[in-house]
Amino acid sequence: MTTIDRPAARPVPTAARSTAVRLHLLGRSAGLMLTAMLGVPLFVLWVTLVALSPITLVAPLVLPVTAAVRAYANAHRASAGRLLGAAVEPSYRASGRPNVLRRIWDVERDPASWRDAAWLLLHAVVAFVAATVAVALFLSAIFYLAYPFLFWVTPQPVFGRPFGGWLSFHSVADASIMMALAPLSFGLWWLLQIPLTRAELRLTGALLGRRSARATVGEWKAQTTSPPA
Repeated sequence: MTTIDRPAARPVPTAARSTAVRLHLLGRSAGLMLTAMLGVPLFVLWVTLVALSPITLVAPLVLPVTAAVRAYANAHRASAGRLLGAAVEPSYRASGRPNVLRRIWDVERDPASWRDAAWLLLHAVVAFVAATVAVALFLSAIFYLAYPFLFWVTPQPVFGRPFGGWLSFHSVADASIMMALAPLSFGLWWLLQIPLTRAELRLTGALLGRRSARATVGEWKAQTTSPPA
């Protein structure tokens, strides 16, 4: 009788590991809130210089700015590679031409340069929004948990009307009602931290890496969310 071996089920992270992963991603989100928007001035500067590159005096500036863009993109490739467990490899065309103007022309004709430019703008928005949502949900849980204490140590008008005029607190016992929102905020953060990070990684893998990076994002999704078979 012929037997068919069933594929081994993917290991599911333990509760402790799952918590550690989310806290690590939370710290990463906090960093992205501070750095994601750097892509906007880099995008504007690079596109402007490329548009003005026919002017000979401006053209040489394309090379150092391109190097800065690629260094910024490579830093995010490395970060994504550590999370995905596989390198997000760039696909730049090599240019060994000694002539500066020819090297600039090679950079401007390289599709990877334009993918970098598109990523700068899209990642600035996606990463900033995703990171802000994740951090805000986590901090909201702490805020609501500490709400009675904040009401107690501040004048009544400061935290006495959290939602405007339709709700008013006059005592610490009244303010304790806000603690009920803490588990809601924490639960939302717990559910959304990994999907929000996954959205950013998908964008980075799609625009900055090769096709293998996109497949690895799918594997990382399965490892972090799939139940055992």
